Amino acid sequence: MTTFYKWGSGTNPDAPRIEHAHDEFLITAEGERIIDAASGALVVNLGHSVPDVSERMRDQSEDVAYVSTSYFRNEPADRLSERLADLTPDPLSASFFVGSGSEANEAAIKLARAYHLARGNERKETVICRHGSYHGATLGALSLSGKPTRTAPFVPLLDRGPRIPAAYPYRWSYEGTPEEQAIAAARELDRAITREGPETVAAFIAEPVSGSTLGAAHPHPAYYREVRRICDRHDVCFIADEVMTGFGRTGEFFAVDHAGVTPDILTVGKGISGGYAPIAAAIVSKDIAETFDADSDHSFAHGHTFSANPLSTAIADHVVGRYDEDVLADVRERGSALRTALSPLEGHPNVGEIRGLGLMQGIELVANAETKHPFDPEKTVSKRLFERCLSEGVYVYPGSGSVDGRAGDHLLLGPPFITSPDSIETIAETVIEAIESVTGNPVSSGSVADNPV
Repeated sequence: MTTFYKWGSGTNPDAPRIEHAHDEFLITAEGERIIDAASGALVVNLGHSVPDVSERMRDQSEDVAYVSTSYFRNEPADRLSERLADLTPDPLSASFFVGSGSEANEAAIKLARAYHLARGNERKETVICRHGSYHGATLGALSLSGKPTRTAPFVPLLDRGPRIPAAYPYRWSYEGTPEEQAIAAARELDRAITREGPETVAAFIAEPVSGSTLGAAHPHPAYYREVRRICDRHDVCFIADEVMTGFGRTGEFFAVDHAGVTPDILTVGKGISGGYAPIAAAIVSKDIAETFDADSDHSFAHGHTFSANPLSTAIADHVVGRYDEDVLADVRERGSALRTALSPLEGHPNVGEIRGLGLMQGIELVANAETKHPFDPEKTVSKRLFERCLSEGVYVYPGSGSVDGRAGDHLLLGPPFITSPDSIETIAETVIEAIESVTGNPVSSGSVADNPV
């Protein structure tokens, strides 16, 4: 019998079967050791061997593993909510727990709509998003996403709202310094709100650092400071999708911290449990939370069977409790080491840009670095680089379609925070060798091969 997994991987009889994992390593059924240079899908932030998780699972399952949160509270969920309130920037204060990042983003847009309704703004219903974005696989989250290869088959089912250009400085045409370009790009949001009519716009959703779609692309911090100002001016909720970037991935607890701004709603997932349980959350500001207090005249009619279940929240509470300033220091140190180890690629004729923050680094591959022209999609460059790296024992996160939905190749690197210096070096060496092999151009080459790739 064939098992069906996401993206059809389970139908591939040659896909490696993972039997065991520890630290930054995946161990196959044949005993091969693979460095997990993508933390799964930037999930296992603390590696595959977080201490005492199994004991916490056992203890909680023996106490209570499930209650319906429609009618009951539970101590692990309350404790996790308090821990997140302490960790997130003020005035974020209350968490709505769900099972995945897609669900968290759907909850966020419903929260924004309900919040405006509760304040008498019934016309505020539009959610503005960006091209080159990805917010989840469910129909609501997919409607907000800007990656055509994922949305195209389902367009008849999607509610497609207005979009602004991607936060993709490598391909921006704005003039000026990085800060001036960032402000100019952010003002696309102001124009979009004005076109739609501020009285109709409920929210703007964005990934502070782009994930799988644009491979760690991120603007100057002035971009999000301007976004915050624009959203305040028009009474629009700013939703920061930190499903991938949250909990230290970029070297700060949350990527918005780099800009010193606080969204109205912050969505998290992945690293919240480090891969040990399916859980995510939409974390809201004090103003939004108070709108739906038990004593208010308004309610938020939304929920899932496994929302805030005791087992998942207990595990997440245990994992989140391990994120501290020392962990952030490790991320910065290892991120710097990875970037330094990748530096031989700078100037490579097929490397357009190396970008990222902390342990979230992206490499954009192009047919010609001088013109920034992408490879022909038929050449499947990122896929071939992924396969080459995997054959050498390093698992990376490939991406394509960053330029126009079809063309544009990149690799995303996001190893666990505990990855050893030796593994960091091995990751970089393997990626460099793979790029040399697939493109036919060595790192020391100043010109493109006659028939690249």
